[in-house]
Amino acid sequence: MKRTLCVFSCILAVLLVGKLEWNNWPRIFRGVSGLYSGSTSKLPLQKVHLNKKALESDQLRLKSEAAVVLDTKREEVLFTKNMEEQLPIASLSKLMSVLVFLERHPRLEDFATITKEDAKKSGFADLRVGETLALGDLLHACLMSSSNRAARALARASGLAPADFVKRMNRKAKELGLKSTFFCEPTGLSEENRSTALDCAKLLYFALQDSVVASISGKTVHRFVSLDRTKRVHEIRSTNRLLFGSRNVKGGKTGYNGASGWCLGVMVEGEEGEEVVAVVLGAPDKHTRYKDIRSMVEWCMQAEKKPARKS
Repeated sequence: MKRTLCVFSCILAVLLVGKLEWNNWPRIFRGVSGLYSGSTSKLPLQKVHLNKKALESDQLRLKSEAAVVLDTKREEVLFTKNMEEQLPIASLSKLMSVLVFLERHPRLEDFATITKEDAKKSGFADLRVGETLALGDLLHACLMSSSNRAARALARASGLAPADFVKRMNRKAKELGLKSTFFCEPTGLSEENRSTALDCAKLLYFALQDSVVASISGKTVHRFVSLDRTKRVHEIRSTNRLLFGSRNVKGGKTGYNGASGWCLGVMVEGEEGEEVVAVVLGAPDKHTRYKDIRSMVEWCMQAEKKPARKS
């Protein structure tokens, strides 16, 4: 009898450990959500200053309406074009939505079902109404493929009422020192979601300090299966084409709507360990946003490598 009980206990222990490892895999990547809450006095990038090279930014003829490159370690602006002009930011809004969702300390193995309300005016989407998905997979869809349905489902799964979720987005913007940033909904579909290139660069930097956001936004492909009876297999690819290039892009976020034009923010690590965040807002087409980002980053990093002239 004792031997039977011992064997049963061992089997149960193995099953429990396996279950915990399976259910809690997202917690391995639990981020630092809430790190930047409260006082802004200790926040990085609060008093960025212009690098001398930034004064020559007009040498680059960018087509985007606004742009900025920040050196995150030196807290310097390396490139600027209308960086403090408030503009619609489209799906760059999802960076704040995700931060507010994660600060609720969700269990990413929990799930949510896509509703008709989630699908309203959301455009083409692979996530179907009635599909049940793990919150961790919804995070991937929100950040990688910029799914509006996923963003709404995550906001609902936060436990906050829609109006309270948006209030928290705006309050967190103030906590992060984003003085020119305003949100009215979590997806970025509304042109009333507005910010500046400078604020967006700071927001992206803050978001990438969370290990969950950093891990997801740096991925090129993610595969998952719905948890309902359909067991639909999904494969999503990042909308950030720069992740597929040669540059060491650590992460980023794309955005587009009719009012905002094409937007993009990325964090790039240089060959010598330098780290920059680059943002463009209001590019006339999707190809231009990538071209403008590449041009800015190359221009800034080459400038940093040039040796000082001998007097």
